[in-house]
Amino acid sequence: QQISGKSIRIMKVVRGFDKKGFRKWRSVITIGGFDGIHIGHAAILEYLGDMARSKKGKSVVITFDPLPREFFRRDEFKVITTVDEKLGILEEIGVDGVFVISFSRQLSQLEAVDFLEKLWNFFHPLGVVVGLNHHFGRDCKGGISLLRAFTRRNHMDLQIVKEVMFHNEIVSSTRIRKSIARGDVKEAYEMLGRPFSFSATVGKGNGIGTVLAYPTANLEVSAEQKILPMDGVYAAKVSVNGSEHGAMLYLGKRPTFYEKAQSSIETYIMGYKGNLYGKEISVRVIERIRAERKFSSPKSLKNQIMNDEVTARKIIKKQAAKQGG
Repeated sequence: QQISGKSIRIMKVVRGFDKKGFRKWRSVITIGGFDGIHIGHAAILEYLGDMARSKKGKSVVITFDPLPREFFRRDEFKVITTVDEKLGILEEIGVDGVFVISFSRQLSQLEAVDFLEKLWNFFHPLGVVVGLNHHFGRDCKGGISLLRAFTRRNHMDLQIVKEVMFHNEIVSSTRIRKSIARGDVKEAYEMLGRPFSFSATVGKGNGIGTVLAYPTANLEVSAEQKILPMDGVYAAKVSVNGSEHGAMLYLGKRPTFYEKAQSSIETYIMGYKGNLYGKEISVRVIERIRAERKFSSPKSLKNQIMNDEVTARKIIKKQAAKQGG
């Protein structure tokens, strides 16, 4: 398609082996959970694009919904990116197609070689790109040696991509989840290659922010499986109706006002005036400012929030300078 003189690529998304959306494609594939689509995944996707171009084919990411670990540990496992967020990021990167496999107990029992045969029959790909630690099939028994033998037998190219390191450790979705869970969103930012983000709907608050002269939007995160940072105050950026604003994000139980309360998520959007109730907003979490704590009075809390705002503005300004705008 052509829009304003620019070529716009539309990513094809196919869900399930009963569809035939990639039948006529000259596909080059990669397989994985791709939770977060971090800098290690980005390296794989770069090789995927290169191989697809070299073969005059198209790049296809094969992923799962739910993720295998999410399926087996639904009550406790949290994802960095929901499937919709994942698809959005992959489209931005420029992937040609995504094949979403609905993960099930039946699929989990499929032997590794049978899983490869299933993909081969569906795609007949020209090439495969995976990370060095890639495993698949029942009990994750399939590995690089099996994949190498299978691709050789079926005359496919195979590209194995080395892991990406950060602070002398392998970048992984598991490591990023741990960083987010302990509030180290700055480290998560480095490994993701972009700030950790989530979407939320603005709900009805209890007016505490207005009392403190810092009116906040009370956020309701719709995706239950989405990981969130630990309680505390964070510098953030919020997108409302396509416009981005600096913000402070608060997660916690408001101990200055309540002895016992449910956790809430609130954001103070700098310079924003208008009614946000019912709107869907996107929050990018940049850096943790401090832990949650109980203050002796609302006035003490307000003084701290004023200091937090100064800190948040500095962090946001520094990030903008780092990104060149």
